Amino acid sequence: MEFRSEVRLGVSGMPGVGKTTLALKVVEAAKTRLAVCGFVTVEVREGGTRIGFDVVDINSGEKTPLARAGVGEPSVGKYVVNLGACGFIVGILRRMRCDLLIVDEIGAMEFKCPGFGEALASAVQNSPRVLATVHRNYIDTARRLGLDVIWITRENWGSVYAEVLRRLGIPQ
Repeated sequence: MEFRSEVRLGVSGMPGVGKTTLALKVVEAAKTRLAVCGFVTVEVREGGTRIGFDVVDINSGEKTPLARAGVGEPSVGKYVVNLGACGFIVGILRRMRCDLLIVDEIGAMEFKCPGFGEALASAVQNSPRVLATVHRNYIDTARRLGLDVIWITRENWGSVYAEVLRRLGIPQ
C-alpha cells in the first residue's frame, strides 16, 4: 500500500465508543512495519469504579498517574491532574522520533500540563503520520493543528478503523 506523506488524523466521539481501543489496535497493526511512538491514556479502576487515569509510553511501557478522583487543583471534573505527569507527557512528545505518532488524548487533562500545547504542535508538525484521539470539546483545537478529525461511534467503529489504517498506509 502506498503511503501518503503527512497524514494527520484524529478520532473523536462520545465516551466509551472505543477511541483508545482504536489507537491501541493501530499501534499493534503498525508496529511490525513502522517505528511507533507516543502515549495512551488508560483508565484506572478499583472495584469496578473508575478512580483515575494513567499515561503509558508506547515505546517503553512506562506508566505514570495522570489524574485521580479527589479534591484539589488543577482539576477536570472529579479528577485532580497530577502535574508530575506533565513532564512525562511533554518529554514523550519532545523525544518523538518515529514514523507514526500516537497521542491519546487531546483533551482538558493534558492541556492542564504546562508546555503540552507547544510540544504537541511541534510533534504533530514534525511527524509524518499522526493518529490522535480527541475529546469532543477539543475538535477545533485538533483541526487547528492540522488534524482531519473523524467522528467515531460504536456503529461505525470497524469502518473508521479500516479507514484510519488505509489512510496511514498500514496493511490490514
